[in-house]
Amino acid sequence: MKEDKKDKRMRRGMTALYLLLTLGVGAAIIGGIINIQWVHGDEWNARGDIRVEGVRIEPARRGVIYSSDGKILATTVTECDLYLDLYNAPELDEHGHPKYDRKGRPIESGPITDTCFNLYLDTLCSMLADAMLGHDSAYYSNKILAERNKERPRRCFLVDRHVPYSVWLEITKLPGWKRGVVRQVDGQSVIRQERAHIYGNMAKNTIGFQNQRDANTYTGLEGAYDSILRGQDGQFRCRRLTKGIWLPDVPHGTKEVPMRTDLDKVDTIVLREKVDGHDIVSTIDTRYQDIAESALRDALRRFGGAAGCAILMEMQTGYVLACANLAVDTSVHDYLEVRDRNVAISDVYEPGSTFKTVILTAMLNDPAIKIDTAMMLRAGYKNFGGKYGEIKDDHTLKGRDSLNVREVIEQSSNVGMSDLGWQLYADRRDTLRMLVERMFPYGKLGPDVKAKEYNTYINNLHASNRDFLNFCYGYSTRISALQLITFYNGLGAEGRMVKPQFCKGVMVGDRLVVNKPIVLNAHMCSRESALMMRTMLEGVVERGTGNNIKNNTYGIAGKTGTAVNNYANKHSYNASFCGFFPSENPRYTCLVVLERIPFYGRQAAEVFKAISDCVVAVDKRLSDGAVKSVWPKLEEDSLKATQRPVVARGDQSGMRRLYKTLRQPFPSSDSVCRWVVYRDATDSTMGQYIPYIPTEGQVPNCNGMTAKDAVELLQTMGYRARVSGYGKVVSQQPRAGSTAKQGSTVVLTMK
Repeated sequence: MKEDKKDKRMRRGMTALYLLLTLGVGAAIIGGIINIQWVHGDEWNARGDIRVEGVRIEPARRGVIYSSDGKILATTVTECDLYLDLYNAPELDEHGHPKYDRKGRPIESGPITDTCFNLYLDTLCSMLADAMLGHDSAYYSNKILAERNKERPRRCFLVDRHVPYSVWLEITKLPGWKRGVVRQVDGQSVIRQERAHIYGNMAKNTIGFQNQRDANTYTGLEGAYDSILRGQDGQFRCRRLTKGIWLPDVPHGTKEVPMRTDLDKVDTIVLREKVDGHDIVSTIDTRYQDIAESALRDALRRFGGAAGCAILMEMQTGYVLACANLAVDTSVHDYLEVRDRNVAISDVYEPGSTFKTVILTAMLNDPAIKIDTAMMLRAGYKNFGGKYGEIKDDHTLKGRDSLNVREVIEQSSNVGMSDLGWQLYADRRDTLRMLVERMFPYGKLGPDVKAKEYNTYINNLHASNRDFLNFCYGYSTRISALQLITFYNGLGAEGRMVKPQFCKGVMVGDRLVVNKPIVLNAHMCSRESALMMRTMLEGVVERGTGNNIKNNTYGIAGKTGTAVNNYANKHSYNASFCGFFPSENPRYTCLVVLERIPFYGRQAAEVFKAISDCVVAVDKRLSDGAVKSVWPKLEEDSLKATQRPVVARGDQSGMRRLYKTLRQPFPSSDSVCRWVVYRDATDSTMGQYIPYIPTEGQVPNCNGMTAKDAVELLQTMGYRARVSGYGKVVSQQPRAGSTAKQGSTVVLTMK
């Protein structure tokens, strides 16, 4: 009994002690809270604000790059890297034995069960094959299965990079696959914004690459207009409440509403407004760019060159309508736009005979002399003194040992140009150098595309007689292709040299702010000198080294060029052709360069012809005769009389426009029939176009037609067409007049 009373007293004492301790701890906590909130509240609030306050970024939209014909060349797209968690193993109990469900099937612990994996693997692989184009569905299926069947499959397995976001999102929606698609790798999201070239490899160096070392900088138009395209990211200040939840930093007294971080906008204090980037319109025309790249690539494949470029420039504005820069891509063994290899701007080379035009124009600018084009010069071979003074033409001149100035340019005689330079400037070499440097754009052009631009120069012309003689026919100097076409463009525009431009303007709202032409030299030569040089360059195509591109449809004024690329290998040349067209009405300038091929400039001329044919066919301003000739009538002895253009067979309306442009009557016996064929003149009749009516059920005759007319004619007759080469139709299979079923394909060979 006494013990029970003693135990009760002890329990009461313990209870009282517990209550006292509880009250003491509670009082301490309350006191601490009061002390923090009222005594040191301001200090801790300040510390709390500093610790949780942050600045969030709202990225600006980067502008789009358009072509001059309204196509999207580059834009921002969402891309993903597809990683899969392919781990799969039975779930184990505490004893290490597999667990089973009610139906006796093993319970799997991986993110993708075998059932879902097997049901939808083919669907996933088909989606990837359709989107990526590089591999078929079997490739992806074998790749994923090989990893899945391993004893320990990877939990972060890379299937492919640069998967479109829409495809990646569809994969996450496949039944049972959501947990198997990895969203972050090494703390970085697999989803990102990438710059996409809509036309693939076309004009990539002009549009621009994203730099590999600094992903925030670009080359090409992307780099030159980065500040306009980039825009300005928005910034706003906010405070974190818990992980993933932020409070807007609003004025004191305003109710704070928690905002999730995945919302695009919050009601907060803006530190910097978001400004989306402006769109720009490039000067590139996809129609001309496509034919320039195709013709250049075909030539490089045929002749085995190392690289090449083809540039098309609008004469009056300086807008570059096409700029193909192709070099060998060893990974695919083909000619592509290789990263950071802008051949037109960055490559410098000895131009060879295309520079003879520059030398002769500089001489015509010399007020101290007057050059007579009838002046006879040595050709074939001449020794100007000493072992290194021997100059020999490396092509036949049909037994002639002398040529006049005009013929020297037409036949591209090195000896003739050396003789002219020696007679006039052997003792005035600095004068010739000054005349060339004053007229030719040797300084860095600084085009509106970001690319490496190297210094160009002239060798010391006093070092030796050979250096001086070499300079007279295109050696002893190094220039870029863009500099050379700038000169020829000015020559075709009567001496008005403009700067090449790759951006036509900037879109501000719905309005295009156009970049105006920039004149580099308003009078690089006199109008008379320009006219004289144009006459000679037309002779190059009519009778000289460029006669392989002579045609009766429109005139071309240009110059072939061949320069030894490697003096140890006499079969490695830089071949080029530069000129303007139509020579009756100069509007466009074009330059083609083929590096390290075993042939001469005539091969580059063929690429020029393919591009000029395309332009003349597309530009309605030429076919409609809306642009009048800027050239005066030439003297009879300066140029052959323009011949009447003859097209063997084609569309009558198009031929009538051509004759109208050339201000000549159209000789036709019928003005109604759509298709006509030319009948040669006889003793009693003049040459004229007569109706051509194809026979139903027979393959029509397309020989002599342009690709456009031939394809259209075949389609109207119910046939398909496949074109090989460029120029005009020289043969067809099946042959004309043969019987072929409707819908069958006719192969047209162009040349």
